[in-house]
Amino acid sequence: MSRHVCLRTATLASTLIWALCLGACDSTPNPQEVEGAVAYMARAIEHDDPAALFRVVDERARHAMISIVADRRAAAALIRAAYPPEVKDDALEELGDAATVETAAALFALRCGAACRQALGERLGPPTSERDEGDERVVTTSRGGTVRLYRAQPGHWWGFVWETEALDRERSRANRDLRHIERNVEIYRRRMGLAAPNEPSPSSPE
Repeated sequence: MSRHVCLRTATLASTLIWALCLGACDSTPNPQEVEGAVAYMARAIEHDDPAALFRVVDERARHAMISIVADRRAAAALIRAAYPPEVKDDALEELGDAATVETAAALFALRCGAACRQALGERLGPPTSERDEGDERVVTTSRGGTVRLYRAQPGHWWGFVWETEALDRERSRANRDLRHIERNVEIYRRRMGLAAPNEPSPSSPE
């Protein structure tokens, strides 16, 4: 099927048929193009594939999640290794869900579950108009929904904007928390070095 015919068919199609049609025309949709990014989203949602959907999340949000997971896992490892038993469980719980997963993609899948992905999918369809707002591209689809896309520079994939500002704040908080936990560990280790073998574990630092 030619791309011209495929695009005409897609304009009248449901989200699923549209995504599959574009896939038939071009193999995998190309997220370097606006239409391809929206089609990639639609296909990932229709296939219930959060890992594929993560690949077309706004790269600012993806990079933030990568940093958050790395810092939370590092913090959890320090707490397990060096915190006294009486405070360890509470300290681990305070790290939140990012400490319980191994990858940023897994964190996204945890936070954007079936209901979240369904809500995204309900907005998707063939793009009917586009406009730029700052660094973002606002795309209106044939279903009347809008999707905000971002890419850092030409040639990069477009990614849909998802919790970008909140994740940036969380990244900063996770990094600060890790530095604080590292200082706590040093305090615990110094206190343990000074404590007699039969003395109780030191209390939590202020």
